[in-house]
Amino acid sequence: MTNAEKDCRQLWAKIVKHRDRCCIICGSPGNEIFPLEAHHLFNVSQGNWPTLFDIDYGVTLCKDHHEPTPKDSELFEKIVARIRVKDEERADKILTRANTPITPCVLTFDARLVKRILKQQWETIEDSWMDDGIECGYGDGI
Repeated sequence: MTNAEKDCRQLWAKIVKHRDRCCIICGSPGNEIFPLEAHHLFNVSQGNWPTLFDIDYGVTLCKDHHEPTPKDSELFEKIVARIRVKDEERADKILTRANTPITPCVLTFDARLVKRILKQQWETIEDSWMDDGIECGYGDGI
């Protein structure tokens, strides 16, 4: 993995964690000992490359809930239900992807371009998410 690719992954995770602010399953805010983790809803090693840097396909989970989430798992269904409460369009996008057959492909992308796009997303959302007064928005333990 190149430094640019690593930077893209770190920036993607930063945006996802900043957007959600807590584990979307239990509402845990995380801490220094058990920090929150950004999770890809679809396993990119199984050919879901188009979802790799799309923040809509990422969620924030605590250490206890960060585990593989295949599309037929109970945890995946809870995650999508949580997302649907706040963003029905995003939930529909996730379910559409979950029901789309995977076409094997080779990952080819310009990491510098992806990094630039992610930085633009971060700059656009950072201030608006910080000022909305919402700490988490998830957490009644579905």
